[in-house]
Amino acid sequence: MRYARCRSESVIEFVGNRVAILGAGAGGLAAAGVLICKGHEVHVYDKLPEPGGMLIFAIPEFRIPKAGVRAGIEELRQLGVKFHQNVEVGKDIPLAKLKEEYDAVIVATGTWKSRRLGIPGEDLPNVYDALEWIFHFMMYKLGYEKTPPPPLDGKVGVIGAGLTAADICELAVKEYGAEVYILYRRSKEISPARHMISELEKMGVKFVGFIRPLEILGEKKAEQIKLIKVTPTKSRKEPVHDIPGTEFTMSFDNIVVAIGLYATPPESIQSLGIETYRNGAIKVDEHFMTNVKGVFAAGDVQHGPSNIGMALKSGKDAAKYVDMYLHGLL
Repeated sequence: MRYARCRSESVIEFVGNRVAILGAGAGGLAAAGVLICKGHEVHVYDKLPEPGGMLIFAIPEFRIPKAGVRAGIEELRQLGVKFHQNVEVGKDIPLAKLKEEYDAVIVATGTWKSRRLGIPGEDLPNVYDALEWIFHFMMYKLGYEKTPPPPLDGKVGVIGAGLTAADICELAVKEYGAEVYILYRRSKEISPARHMISELEKMGVKFVGFIRPLEILGEKKAEQIKLIKVTPTKSRKEPVHDIPGTEFTMSFDNIVVAIGLYATPPESIQSLGIETYRNGAIKVDEHFMTNVKGVFAAGDVQHGPSNIGMALKSGKDAAKYVDMYLHGLL
């Protein structure tokens, strides 16, 4: 996977500007690949032990081989990009300090906070947050964690039908031989992971649509989900409505909640007066610049949860405007 917009053997004439990129996921790497080739000094700050973000730490090997991701990162290093790992901006280093020291800053910190169901029993043992579980799984597989995550074995209920939900289903089948059910409030044809569900069904995963969880039941651990049927919809924008009198329960050994993510900008972003939406996403203008001059945002932290292609494009587009800004064209 390549991020650089020039070859590693290229002779780059540096122009003297310094750019800090916060986040080494798809958006941040794409931005770095443009800016280093434009002759800017690029520093990438990231809280994880190696660059790659969700490409490395939240997507299984069978979906995205890590060798390709790492090869693209190594090419950036050879071009001169400086990576600062295990550094969380806002905690280990103030965002205001980076703004002072660099000519431009790009915030590309992604979406690392999960949505909650907000129902009784969600905090019972054996109920797992999908992103937390898969992050633990990948950290263990990559050698950064000594202990594996709790096994998703037996009968597993996965609430949600997005990309992470699909990855959890496939891991549960392949790693633990689980009997897996996707529980979703709409049809599989309009689910975010619709292009993957037919393959999951071939593996034995069962899809239960047009239902909504009301409560997770159990004494010492989660044992059942109380569900209610909802009215069918033709798009994800239509509201769903409960159908009274259709409540029923399903029993599970493990339950995984995968109903979406929130943007996670640095905690100190508010101190600079940078505006965000209620879901945490950073507000930008048509040039990807925030309301604070010289501070830009790209990737999922700017447009909300998406996919790799959108994050890469956002990073490249933002970098183009950062280059224009550094040349006095904005």
